[in-house]
Amino acid sequence: MDAPVIARSVLEEFVDQFHDDGYGIVHGAVQPAAVPQLRSRLQQLLGPAPTGPDGPPAQRLVPRLVEHDPRFADLAISAPLIATLTEVFGVVPHLVCAYGHEKAAGTPAHTGPHSDVAHLPGVPHHLSLLMVKAMVALTPVTAGGGATMVFPGTHQGATPGRGRSVRLEPGDMVLFHANIRHTATANTTAVSRLSLWFAFAQPWMRVFPGYEYGAAFLDAMAGRLAAQPGLRAVFGLTDPYGTRPQ
Repeated sequence: MDAPVIARSVLEEFVDQFHDDGYGIVHGAVQPAAVPQLRSRLQQLLGPAPTGPDGPPAQRLVPRLVEHDPRFADLAISAPLIATLTEVFGVVPHLVCAYGHEKAAGTPAHTGPHSDVAHLPGVPHHLSLLMVKAMVALTPVTAGGGATMVFPGTHQGATPGRGRSVRLEPGDMVLFHANIRHTATANTTAVSRLSLWFAFAQPWMRVFPGYEYGAAFLDAMAGRLAAQPGLRAVFGLTDPYGTRPQ
């Protein structure tokens, strides 16, 4: 997804599969040369793993990821990713959360099968698309290495069948419908799984509490937002209801 233009036929095929299955994989979304740089920066932000009698925590997060390094922001608003998500949503989505993630070696699953939005009242979730999560692998994601397991079709209300383990190479990206049932799995390997997560939502949805964009970050992005006004919606700087002048 590093190319500035995605062939229309390829984009439509991906989006159709995404709507049918509830998830889709983009191989080589990040150029190979950039992966070690992103991985090294995330490791720096995570710092040394805490130690204790019970071993490492099942997961560690770096919240507000895009504010820590311009390279993370560049990835979150890359033209191919935003074009794909706009096609999926039918509108430019709102980036409501971004975080770096470590699934430590030798740790159990930190969640069971769940939907990220099914707990919200008043919405027919089997018919709605509230949010899409995008995860970029910075290390190999294997069946025993803490891979996310998804249950295709459950975003449309289907009974969960056999789960699929999402296996990725460094630089691959998976996008999944937030209503698809999915679960973390144990990392039984001797290597931590490192990844970047971006949650995109309908433009009227609020940023997750604690993930609001700081004034310094928005000031730093001002030139880019002026040159690419379509990105203003990504950071929630437009009025999704059209009630005030832009």
